[in-house]
Amino acid sequence: MSPSTSRPGSCPAYDAIIVGAGFSGLYLLHRLRQQGLTVRAIERGGGVGGTWYWNRYPGARCDVESMEYS
Repeated sequence: MSPSTSRPGSCPAYDAIIVGAGFSGLYLLHRLRQQGLTVRAIERGGGVGGTWYWNRYPGARCDVESMEYS
């Protein structure tokens, strides 16, 4: 679905912009598009995955220095 613009050369208009393409961001993107909304997802990393994907390393149990979070 292509975003609409109000006039030539103007910025595209979106119903929602999602910051982050992790599990939640991708699911929200899917659900909002199912509802017929024009949505854009923005991710800082080179692809999808979010914090859990980009901060992984062998033996990691979580992505923060907190035993309570684990």
